[in-house]
Amino acid sequence: MRVPLRAVGRLDAHHRSRKKAIPIRRRSIRGSTALIVGLLLALTGCTAPQPPSAAETAAPSAQPESAVVLAHRGADVREVLAGPPAGASLATSRSLFEQSPVAVVVAAAGDVTAPALGVAATAAVGLGVPLLTVDPQVPVPGPVIEELDRLGVRTIIAYGDPTADWAGLGADRELLAGPVTADGFSSGLGLRASQQMVPAADLVAAIGALDPDRLTLVTVDAPQDPASGSTSAPSTGPEGGAGLEGIATTDTLPAITAPEGHADALVLATEASPAASVATARAAQADVTILADGDPRSTPAGVSAVHAHADGPVYGIGADFGDAAGFAAHVEVAATGVELPGGGQTVFPGRRMVALYGHPSGPYLGALGEQGIDATMDRVKELAAQYQPFSDEPVIPALDLIATVASGEPGPDGDYSGETPVEVLVPWVDAAEKAGVYVVLDFQSGRTDFLSQVTRYEELLARPSVGLALDPEWRLAPGQRPLEQIGTVGAGEINASSRWLADLTRDRALPQKLFMVHQFRLDMISDRDTLDTSRSELAVTLHADGHGTPGEKLETWAVLQDAMPEGVWPSWKNFYDEDRPMLTPEQTYSLVAPRPWLVTYQ
Repeated sequence: MRVPLRAVGRLDAHHRSRKKAIPIRRRSIRGSTALIVGLLLALTGCTAPQPPSAAETAAPSAQPESAVVLAHRGADVREVLAGPPAGASLATSRSLFEQSPVAVVVAAAGDVTAPALGVAATAAVGLGVPLLTVDPQVPVPGPVIEELDRLGVRTIIAYGDPTADWAGLGADRELLAGPVTADGFSSGLGLRASQQMVPAADLVAAIGALDPDRLTLVTVDAPQDPASGSTSAPSTGPEGGAGLEGIATTDTLPAITAPEGHADALVLATEASPAASVATARAAQADVTILADGDPRSTPAGVSAVHAHADGPVYGIGADFGDAAGFAAHVEVAATGVELPGGGQTVFPGRRMVALYGHPSGPYLGALGEQGIDATMDRVKELAAQYQPFSDEPVIPALDLIATVASGEPGPDGDYSGETPVEVLVPWVDAAEKAGVYVVLDFQSGRTDFLSQVTRYEELLARPSVGLALDPEWRLAPGQRPLEQIGTVGAGEINASSRWLADLTRDRALPQKLFMVHQFRLDMISDRDTLDTSRSELAVTLHADGHGTPGEKLETWAVLQDAMPEGVWPSWKNFYDEDRPMLTPEQTYSLVAPRPWLVTYQ
């Protein structure tokens, strides 16, 4: 979700009346820093990148000490800010802030449901300053002190456990007990905030939606007591941010100057992302988008957000976004803005598909060739629509378009497989693209290996909505002919084709592709357990394409699902003539378990 950017200079307006205020008597924070520095990174588990170089950030020279200064990274930055909550909060602060005389610090045990986090996040976003977290059960680790020093923090707004090592944050910094009510926000921080009660599960989304110009005080709704059936009031004790007045050294917030502009960055998060990092992103006025998972390709919202920020830094907050290389690759694809039929750039689980199988030459190879191009598009759309009432996901029409056909004659190249000229297939692919229909090119390679044929069709496979299918039934050994036996292929040969397709998809920054392998007997694929399903450029499906009675087909289905390689999406075929009887759409989705992600018709 996106939130409007706040106006520049708002904090000056908030604090203008306070600049001449006479500070009350203050106590210095006392504590031993020798032990603190010795703890170093080990206590935070921070796995974040190194702080931005001087070339990547705005030089803070000539900035007054009261100014909040944002970091401006290179447009090509693609980073995952992960690790435990404390480490992630440091990484986010380093990436988005260059200077801040004030910081919010919350002492919470890392649980995103901690009541203090919602209130602390509101303060950080409202003031436009970083939010850091510390573990209340251990001394403050060195990296936290280093970050406070780097930022030039002179005042800490404290939330959370009053028994935490607040003295360890530095003897030269003031400690202000963070307010926990709307009245306290107004009188203590100069911020107007309306109350917002949210369930713990929605905390990250609520923080990501915080708008400093229409600030809401986020309070975590207390869970219901299963014994009494009642819901207790939100916590106002140590976990909620109260109880720190006794150790505070000031009750006056110094005047601070709001940053010029905003962080020209996109920050992606999920519900599992560290809440403090999301708050720091909003405090820097970065656009924050909450995704259903850690792959920005998977939903239209993710693709749209990245596409709109293709020329700026993009960060993923939390372990859901994987490693830096994978995240950068996914962002590169999402930045193109090209989506698959139905939206997004990953094949499954964001959609299901229903396809007509066949060859343009006529009806003898399948239902696809029983009518012309336009009529085929209409037919498959109507067929897919029959499945929609029984699916929570959108059901997308598709074509299983045969590219090479097993032949009883050896042909000029002796491979017993006829290659359809690319120019014959182009009109079908063009029409499918226009109609919002996905296409899978299907290969019956005869005596030659699959990859030798597949590469001839690179022109079509390089299109965003064209996938690949291999049919081992027609993969022949030397001396074999079609229809005299059921073919077989080794997993290594299949992996060679999937690797080539994944590389093509990666190198051209294409949406994820469907990679299908037909199988109705276990011996059709030798060493099936070694199929490579690791490439995120592909959605691998094993397609049960045998015919028979419903009982026979379901029995075969159960055998094929046993010991299915991890990462495979199961698929199913219905036969108009050979099935006795053919399952209806409702039966296909209710009787076949797990429910197939792709259903083809022949």
